[in-house]
Amino acid sequence: MNSKPQAAPAAAKAAASIDTSSDASGLDSAYADVIRAIAGHGDQPLDIHDICRHRRAGGFTEDLALTESEAQAINMRLYGLSAISALLMGADDDGSYKLSKWLQGGLHSALYALTEDAQAVLQRANERAAEGR
Repeated sequence: MNSKPQAAPAAAKAAASIDTSSDASGLDSAYADVIRAIAGHGDQPLDIHDICRHRRAGGFTEDLALTESEAQAINMRLYGLSAISALLMGADDDGSYKLSKWLQGGLHSALYALTEDAQAVLQRANERAAEGR
């Protein structure tokens, strides 16, 4: 591993460009920029504090109050994520069964959709919290 802190300036520059609007695709784009900035500097040590700062800059800076239906929606998506993950882990090369590429692709798409839905619920709650301050 390279122990030189070369990625910090590039990551800070990328973090400064993070859009804190509620647009999830904007956040995905900003995170991709940060990852590219860090990856462009070789094998860097993992900096958990830097990751937490980037996450905080992603817009979640308020305490969130979730309604019952929002909490249930997130909970259902987490159960779905858990079930799909178990299927995919059981079907890896050493698993007890095989899944077709089409089914694997569908499960990956479902994982993505479930995470996007859960993030949207959290984004809406975060917007309400920001309006209430």
